[in-house]
Amino acid sequence: MAERLQLMEPRDIVTPSATILGLILTALGILVAIPEANQTTVRNFAFLFIVVVLLFVSAVIFTALTSLLRRAELWSWALTLYIAGWAVIGTILTVLLIGYAGGIDILQSPLPQFSPAVVLMIAGLVGVIISEAVIRLLSKTVNEYRTKVQKISKKVDVSKKELDEATEELKSESIDLINSLMILRSDIEIELRRLAKLSRTEVTRPFPVRRLVTAFKQKEILSPEIAYAILFVYNFCSRAGVHGEVVSEKDALLVRELGLKTLVSLRKLVSKFEQR
Repeated sequence: MAERLQLMEPRDIVTPSATILGLILTALGILVAIPEANQTTVRNFAFLFIVVVLLFVSAVIFTALTSLLRRAELWSWALTLYIAGWAVIGTILTVLLIGYAGGIDILQSPLPQFSPAVVLMIAGLVGVIISEAVIRLLSKTVNEYRTKVQKISKKVDVSKKELDEATEELKSESIDLINSLMILRSDIEIELRRLAKLSRTEVTRPFPVRRLVTAFKQKEILSPEIAYAILFVYNFCSRAGVHGEVVSEKDALLVRELGLKTLVSLRKLVSKFEQR
């Protein structure tokens, strides 16, 4: 069997990026602290490393967003910025080392004096661009997620009366929104276990929800739409309630409504099996 290719992970970017940033700041601190240091050289180093810092910081930001938003394309951006950061700093250091090792004056101070105002303007502009891109990306991701929940909800056919009754029942049992998600998660699992017993569906103990839902779908007890809705709701409730993941109130309300519609459908299905 071919050996599996080992890909980079977030720590492979975050750890060396933090290290190199620390080294840059330390080097600049030493240069500034030495009275005899040539201030033009110090400023040239600072300007060059501003680019490197921005690249590495951007790489770390995109790495974090990859995990937060679970978007694979962001990881590609993080890798690109990471590679660019190393390419820039590698080029700078190589040129400087060649200059000092060979006594080549032109390579020892490769840049003229830069205006602090220009440097600040460039840094500010880059910061604004990155911030705007992140805000737009977050907004787009949130809207796409909510649209997805609404589309799933439309495929679960439950009357308004049934949904209202289930909502009132859940509200009477819960103390807050997150608690209602936990109760909803538990109720869905209970109905799945009842359905497994009534339909004589056997799965390996303990009964993981995903395995049960897959078995029901294979036996055509659950439609693909209901099966997907169950797993979607169950996973969301687990993240928000069990694992303590921070979720927005609007997302929680949307998923709770979808979960209630799913629970009503499950109970109706269980009732049909009980009448057989």
